[in-house]
Amino acid sequence: MIRGIGPVIFAWLLALGLLLAWSPRVVAVGLLAAAIIGIALYALNARRLPIPRHPAAWAVALFVLYACLTALWSAVPDSAHEQVRQFLLLYIPSLLFLQMLLVVRLDGDPLVRRGLLLGLGLGLGLFALEMLTGQPLYHLTRGIPLGEPLGANSINRPAALCALLVWPLALSLWQGGNRRIAIALPLLLSALVLCSSSQSAAGGLLLGLVFLGIAAASRRAAFHLAAAGMIIGFLGMVPIAHLLSSLGLASVEGLPFSMGHRVLIWDFVADRVAERPIFGWGLEASRGLNDIGAAPPALFSGTVELLPLHPHNAFLQIWLELGGVGAVLALAMALGVLRAVRGLPPTAQIFAYPLLTCGFFMSGTAYGIWQTWWMAGFLSAAALFIVAMRCGANGARHGQA
Repeated sequence: MIRGIGPVIFAWLLALGLLLAWSPRVVAVGLLAAAIIGIALYALNARRLPIPRHPAAWAVALFVLYACLTALWSAVPDSAHEQVRQFLLLYIPSLLFLQMLLVVRLDGDPLVRRGLLLGLGLGLGLFALEMLTGQPLYHLTRGIPLGEPLGANSINRPAALCALLVWPLALSLWQGGNRRIAIALPLLLSALVLCSSSQSAAGGLLLGLVFLGIAAASRRAAFHLAAAGMIIGFLGMVPIAHLLSSLGLASVEGLPFSMGHRVLIWDFVADRVAERPIFGWGLEASRGLNDIGAAPPALFSGTVELLPLHPHNAFLQIWLELGGVGAVLALAMALGVLRAVRGLPPTAQIFAYPLLTCGFFMSGTAYGIWQTWWMAGFLSAAALFIVAMRCGANGARHGQA
């Protein structure tokens, strides 16, 4: 155990729990602070940096480096260069931090497990409070009068992060012998999120619950189904976008506006992909390719943006900005992470497949994939899953292997 690591992780988890429900953008700040302090403590004790060794980490690094390279031909160079800086600031310390968590001993410090249970439990509890009482914390911390309507993102972003972070908490509870609570927690969160405006988080949680059952019955089946979904998503989303549009889904009566709008966005983006299919339009080009189109009468009376900042679909955004080369690298990265999941202890796999598929579903239906808070959410979920796994008896042995 590296001296001082336990208190750092505990403080990070407690801060995450306090801020998660009403200030999700601060998640990136907490992750970076924990990573930088943790790496410094590791370097002081081990006299070296925790250089990533796992092939999945190098696949992530290769994808990010190629994304940075596409800034050279981006349609919006200023935004692209700023995004490159964000990539370097976030991914370099985060990948080192993940490697550190894989190699240091965590099972000998009860403070770490207490921090995981307290921090994530507090975060989910405050999210439930916000949901059930009209978001008083969000109103008060921003000086907004109680009862005044808020934008959808004020609850959608915390819901998305909770949908990711519930799985490390469930794993920790399961390993601690609280198996009924571990299963009940994502079920209760799903029921709560279904009452919110976050259709993406609700769908991700429901898919995660499906994969929880599949993985419990057959980890092999969960692996192959997840791999098939990734391959279809990364290689087939462009023709799927055209297919959804040709079926007239945007004109279906009673369809929620956000769903119909996405059909229009995805069809427009698929057309732009066809114009530069190999190397794409460059990093952050989504911000400069917007257009206005007439909405189907069943959806909306008037016009709508056909590309509002990003496609609300990770697969299409990668195709649009990074081209087919980026899509292949992203698929290799996703399959590398999936292969890493297959190498985890059996109990960890049962909760890792839901986390992975929940995250991919939300990425495929909402949010720009380069948003810092969203990338930090995935990296935080990965870090916390490692912490939960390493705090268990089997996980500790796995981490030293």
